[in-house]
Amino acid sequence: MTPFEKQLQQALRRQEPSADFSARVLARCAADDASKRSVFWPAWGMGLATAALVLLTIGGGALYQQHQREVRGMAAKRQLLLAMHIAGSKLQQVQERVQESEQPSQ
Repeated sequence: MTPFEKQLQQALRRQEPSADFSARVLARCAADDASKRSVFWPAWGMGLATAALVLLTIGGGALYQQHQREVRGMAAKRQLLLAMHIAGSKLQQVQERVQESEQPSQ
């Protein structure tokens, strides 16, 4: 076995952790969680984000409904104008026939 392999074997051999290892790891995790939460995302941030999402969803739904009402209204307007045009042309045809029938025959 080469000296490098011996050093590697010695470095990789199992060692028992110190008695306070678990306590130090848990304390470090708690400190990291507290510092990350307060700096990156405040405790009230999640509630604020949720409220904003709810408001945006409701607002978007209301805008979509308004748009749909406008589309239906414009379609109804087009249908009404077409019906009035057809009725007007038919009325004009009837008036012409009435006028023709009122004229004395020659």
